[in-house]
Order: sequence, then structure tokens, then C-alpha cells
Amino acid sequence: MDTVQFEIQNLTKVYNGKKVLDIPRLTIKRGGFYGVMGPNGSGKTTLLSVLSLLLPPTSGKIYFEGVDTSKADKRSFRQKITLILQNPLLLNTTVQKNIAYGLKVRRIKGIAQKRRVTECLQLVGLEGFEKRRPREISGGEAQRVAIARALALYPKVLLLDEPTANVDRSNVDLLEKILKELNQRFQITTILATHDINQAYRLADEVIPLFGGKMAKSPAENLFKGRVLRVLKEKDVSLFDTGRIRVAILPERDKVSHISIPPEAIIISHKPISTSARNSFFGDIAQVTDRGDTVSLEVDAGEKLTVKITKKSFQEMNLNLGSSVYLTFKSSSVEVF
Repeated sequence: MDTVQFEIQNLTKVYNGKKVLDIPRLTIKRGGFYGVMGPNGSGKTTLLSVLSLLLPPTSGKIYFEGVDTSKADKRSFRQKITLILQNPLLLNTTVQKNIAYGLKVRRIKGIAQKRRVTECLQLVGLEGFEKRRPREISGGEAQRVAIARALALYPKVLLLDEPTANVDRSNVDLLEKILKELNQRFQITTILATHDINQAYRLADEVIPLFGGKMAKSPAENLFKGRVLRVLKEKDVSLFDTGRIRVAILPERDKVSHISIPPEAIIISHKPISTSARNSFFGDIAQVTDRGDTVSLEVDAGEKLTVKITKKSFQEMNLNLGSSVYLTFKSSSVEVF
């Protein structure tokens, strides 16, 4: 995770006089799982196409493993990078021959080819599908065939454009599980484009929000990565550990990797308050930002939490930089991903 896979500098892409990508700097580390998140037209597909080196940028630099891709043979890089489209293009032949196609092009034949196809089918849970054709499988299964076809070539980077957009819920869960396991098991750098904020934070180590072709700040505030420790049955909550604080959340059966606490859901006070809220933290105000009718406070309570209150409340409470305060919020107000 410490080695840089991609380094982007001053990247732009212009279509018909309109700048659709404008990214001053972006670093993708080897083995990481990245979620590129944004609405339709935000530049997600364009960014993946540029990273796959199939679409040249209008300006800027793309370094792949430290090498300037504009000054080297792109074919050698493309052999290490695979782009899987939202609607994967499968050949009108068997699943086995689809997966073997890239191996055949690279002159890997016979037993070695058959063994690799079998291995990849097992990795995506499609054992027994060798003789089926595209018309005989579902959209989710087609995505898994496309992933298996990519894996057959031992890629270093897997780029996925909305892979679950047209897939039923059961296949979404399965695809997400497969992608996470592949990333963790083989350390394949995975970059997934999605418009689903929950999916982005559920899967990715780092989320890259794109709006209008530009990188934006995370739309989720007070966002923390961590893990669920246990369920406290007597209190009907789970404890989420960020490494610095433990936050009570509603019991979750699915794996939770991130939480977000809306700043407006946090009550700030000088003393502990009597409430049914499960979460209460003590800290000091580290930053004060005047936003007109409201004031944004950054409170260091083990983790730095942003709290938003009205300017009137800020003045009435006589709050200042360095003031010690209590932060209280309900477990039901915590969003989980």
C-alpha cells in the first residue's frame, strides 16, 4: 500500500470545448481499493478511461509506477490494467472461451490455459458455467464472467465502471464480496466508479468524490473508518471503534467499515446532559468558522468532530477557541456504510 501505482498531475480532458476533467493531483497507491463517486456526468467514466490509457488526456501527466506514460510504450502498461464496463461486452460464444480469449491472444494454450480459466471461474463463483453462453446468464453473472476474463491476465489494476448498476440485489452483494476479497487476497489495485454513496464507503479504503469533473470534499461529514466491536444486547446497540473513540450505533448484521455523524445531529453543552442518547464525548474546541447565520465548530474529542450550531446559540453559550464542551448524539443518528 506504500508504493504509488498512479500519480496524476494537472490532468484535464476537454470535449467539444468543455472541460470534463480537471484534476490538479491524485495519487493511487498499489493494492488500494478506491471508490470514484459522483452523479451521472460527473466525469467518472472519463477518469477510468484515462487511467486505462485508452483515452489520452488533453493536458497533464499520468505516471504509472513512476514512469511517465506519455513517454513510454503504452502497450506494456495496458497489459497490466483492465477496464470493465457497466455493460460488459461478451463474445457470442461459451463462458470458457470468453475467459480464455485474452490468454489465446497471448499464446497461452493447452493445459495452462484450461487451468487458468478454471481458477478464475472459481474466484468469481461460476464453477460449472464453462459451456453456457451470454444469453443464458444474468446481468450479474455476466459481470462476474467479465471479472474472470480480466483476472485471467493477472492484472495489476482493475477499473470497474458502475459494475452493479443493472444487477439485482443478491448479485450486488455477491459482486461486492468478490471484489473486496480479490483486492485483499491478491492486492490488485481496484478503482470502482459508482453513484451509490453507501457502496463507495462500504467497499473503498478511500473515496474520491467527483462533481463536474473536479475532485470535491467528501459529501459525508464526520466520516470515520473502523470496525464493529460487539453488540451490547442490554442496550440494543453496537460499538464502532475508530481506533480513538467508540461510537454506539444501531445493531448491524452486515459488515460496517465506515460511519458518518451529521454535524446537525450533535448537541453541544458545557455540562453532561440527561438524555436517552447513547453517545457523549468530552473535548475542546479546536477551530471556529463563521458561516453567516451558523457557526461550524471543530471539537477534538479523541477524534475531531464537526458541530454546526446557530450563531445565536454560539454567542449565548459564550463559546470560544479552547472551550471545553460535551458532545451528545443518538445512536440512531449515526449513518453506517
